Amino acid sequence: IIIYLWRFSRMKTITAKVTNERGLISRKAAELVSIANRYTSNITLKTEHGETADLKSIMNVFYTIINANETILIEIEGSDEEQAYKAYADHFASGAF
Repeated sequence: IIIYLWRFSRMKTITAKVTNERGLISRKAAELVSIANRYTSNITLKTEHGETADLKSIMNVFYTIINANETILIEIEGSDEEQAYKAYADHFASGAF
């Protein structure tokens, strides 16, 4: 008998539109990284162009090119993904982004 244990992903995703005319500026990138570093979950930034970045690394985020009016996707997976998702949702809803 073979028993397979599968962990079904409960990954959370959230999207946001970059409205700054200069794209994702360093201050806003730092805010996203700061939020990510509060949690143990894996948090990844994805761009419209297929680039990905670990949101816990400011250098990874700086290497992505995110222009004005582009949509970013943030994927959150881990034990505290609900809390991280809420933190990003609150951040975006506050108009701070």
